[in-house]
Amino acid sequence: MGIIGKKIIRLPEVDSTSEEARRQVKRGEGEGLVVISNSQSAGRGKPGSVWFSPPGNLYLSAVIKPHRNVDELMPLTLIGAIAGSSAIYQTSLIASLIKWPNDLLVRGKKIGGILVERIASGHLIIGIGINLNSDPGIFPEKIRGSATTLKHESKKQLDPSHFSQILIEELDARYLAYLSKF
Repeated sequence: MGIIGKKIIRLPEVDSTSEEARRQVKRGEGEGLVVISNSQSAGRGKPGSVWFSPPGNLYLSAVIKPHRNVDELMPLTLIGAIAGSSAIYQTSLIASLIKWPNDLLVRGKKIGGILVERIASGHLIIGIGINLNSDPGIFPEKIRGSATTLKHESKKQLDPSHFSQILIEELDARYLAYLSKF
């Protein structure tokens, strides 16, 4: 393991993995921290939207501090999307598409999302939510027709711990490649 995943905090439920990562940074944690949860009570999507976060899925936030100027940070959302897409394929052999800038789609339906936020300390939080094992029938009516889960698409239950391990490895590899280019 390179940078991302040096310390991993796993929680059964949290308000938001990104908020917990932010709290941990205020307590002295730094680059490489990953917060993972099975459920979020206040998950966030792109500004102004809620990320429906029922149990059975994967919610992950990774703390990084790339020491780059703002113009060079745009690729970090794409790094999260590529890592998520790769983890989906490695665990299910299902291809996903990246809908720029921050959505992952399978068969035209949203299966995941990425949100990168800068915090006052200069750290960035890459938040990734992937719909793994929940039943799409529990999704709010507003998104039921446009969202899916990996279990629904692959017809098999996925192991969230195994999926998170692959996702962290993919995220770390891509982040290290990003750092080596600048």
